[in-house]
Amino acid sequence: MSNGEKAESPDYLKLDRKIRKLQKKLARQPKGSNRRNKTRIKIAKLHNQITDTRKDFLHKLSTKIVSENQAIVLEDLNVSGLVKNRKLARVISLQGWREFRTLCEAKSQKFSRVFHVISRWEATSQI
Repeated sequence: MSNGEKAESPDYLKLDRKIRKLQKKLARQPKGSNRRNKTRIKIAKLHNQITDTRKDFLHKLSTKIVSENQAIVLEDLNVSGLVKNRKLARVISLQGWREFRTLCEAKSQKFSRVFHVISRWEATSQI
């Protein structure tokens, strides 16, 4: 944020590791078996858990930002370009930046705050 404050998002890596491990296990199991079905359900539950924690965090963060500030300005980032970085792709994808933007937009309208999005081509790091 502009005042130097950073928001720490929850760590999804442990759950993501479990999902990858179970998906590998699922690929090796014979189709139509009961064990495969149980593994599939476990994977779905872990995906739901990640989704719920992400949504909860984004709702709390957007509410906090909108309620504390009169004007909210977000930078439009080239996420598809950022995801091409192999080391950061998974972490960036799990954050849900688009959802955060839509939540901030809706809540700023609800609380009658000023919301503005800066173009990705604007020289923000130089200014």
